[in-house]
Amino acid sequence: MFINDESQKQVLPILAKTAVTPVVEVQQRASQLLQLNPGQQVKAEIISNLPNSLYLARVAGELYHLEIPLNVAPGETLELTFLTADPRITFQVMRPEVGESVKLSSMGKWLADVVKNAPSLQAPQEPLLESPEQASAQLAGRLKSALTQSGLFYESHLAQWAGGTLQLKELLKEPQGRLSRVAAEGEGDEGGGKESSAAGFADSRTLPLIKEQLLLLNSGVLAWRGEAWPGQEMELAIREGDDEKWEQGVEATVSLDLPRLGGVEATLRFSAEGISIDCVCGSPGASDLMRDQSAELRTRLSSCGLHLTRLAAKDG
Repeated sequence: MFINDESQKQVLPILAKTAVTPVVEVQQRASQLLQLNPGQQVKAEIISNLPNSLYLARVAGELYHLEIPLNVAPGETLELTFLTADPRITFQVMRPEVGESVKLSSMGKWLADVVKNAPSLQAPQEPLLESPEQASAQLAGRLKSALTQSGLFYESHLAQWAGGTLQLKELLKEPQGRLSRVAAEGEGDEGGGKESSAAGFADSRTLPLIKEQLLLLNSGVLAWRGEAWPGQEMELAIREGDDEKWEQGVEATVSLDLPRLGGVEATLRFSAEGISIDCVCGSPGASDLMRDQSAELRTRLSSCGLHLTRLAAKDG
């Protein structure tokens, strides 16, 4: 939140992760009803207060019990950001303290408008691999390039380039780099800088990227969606580990619909001890097949320097 110098009081927002438990005690049904992606924002209308910091609220047309570490009253509406559905549906809520006077700067108002009105970032057009027969090492390398060259980390890469630790040609591979004056001059493009900027803050062509950067900062979830190879859709969400659920580390959720296994959602947790994997399979018997092949998976992970500490699979 940006605070204007003219504000009477400087107010820091209260940032709290709010676990959501459905009124109907079926997490899977609630997840299917919500149909939300990590980082997506929704509104929660508070219906009534319940004991033990619980509230009855309407989210996306459905009633839920919300466990909220804030004092809210019936009739209030909260802005929530969806974080994850595993192991419990979890949102993040940002709400200023009641009664405080806050005035946003022009930059703050512009950023709020970007989040609300800027178009979403389009999914990559090119698959990561040309065919599924290509080595998994190629998939890992190309996925890494897709994430690091997406433009979401452009400013930190710009600082690395200024410090001499990143080559300019790598910087120019990112969307902002391709729109830069350096790239335009290199291509002899006289019209490269004629695209109008929005409110004087940024090139309007970068607004979808700025929106994604703001959502990433707010939710802490790095999401990617595209094709692993032609016809094979893949979704990936990466977040820092939650101390309430497990030790510190990195957590990634990969969703695929595979020919033999059907729909598979794998949650990978990386820590100093190794990697833990939990899989939910959409086809009956697919979890048995995964467990039968666990020795080969362990061997392949070991060849990459990863120690498999746990593998759990179940049919969803």
